[in-house]
Amino acid sequence: MCVIVIKPENTNISREDIEAMYKQNPHGVGISYYDDKKDTLIWKKGLTDWDEIEKIINDLYSVEAIVHFRYGTSGPNNAIMCHPFPINEENRLKGESKKLFYHNGELKPFEPEENAPCSDAYIFWRDVINKIDLPLSPEILKWFDDGINKMAFHTTEGIQTVGEYYDWNGLKVSNLKFTRFLFEKSKPRKVLSYIKWNIVLKTINGTINSCTKLK
Repeated sequence: MCVIVIKPENTNISREDIEAMYKQNPHGVGISYYDDKKDTLIWKKGLTDWDEIEKIINDLYSVEAIVHFRYGTSGPNNAIMCHPFPINEENRLKGESKKLFYHNGELKPFEPEENAPCSDAYIFWRDVINKIDLPLSPEILKWFDDGINKMAFHTTEGIQTVGEYYDWNGLKVSNLKFTRFLFEKSKPRKVLSYIKWNIVLKTINGTINSCTKLK
């Protein structure tokens, strides 16, 4: 399913979170950030070494960045199928671009044939994303937001997202599945996951609100 991480400026991603995100999504990492001196996006993908990933992210502490951890659901699990995909440019492992595309989810209508050299996200990027204007219009945004797929468009003008993102340690993340690795060694009676706590709090708040209305 992958996870897209939007890291605000003056924010970091802990080593613990990096490892958990990679364990859940072990097929390669991509990173991009805006260089205001060059007025371009600097990006690289296909990263697999935790130390290298951590160093790059630490070096980008002062700037906004997107980090993508891939979990391959279709196509080969190789570096070139990692995200981001440069819009209206040749797909490659690193570069400088004006517009980039990230995806998290499954694009069933674009699923490749068996043993094809590309993924569903690649086909969607090639056949759809490269033919639309950015920022996305309200009509296109509504069409893309199907409640399943999450996207991020990184441009020199900023970041536009599709779908719901969640707050996590100062970050915006497209899902929280990686959190299971953060609590796998904890004693069940002492720790509840972030997701479970949200459910508990919503239930408590709902009960309180109901009681208030009855009064």
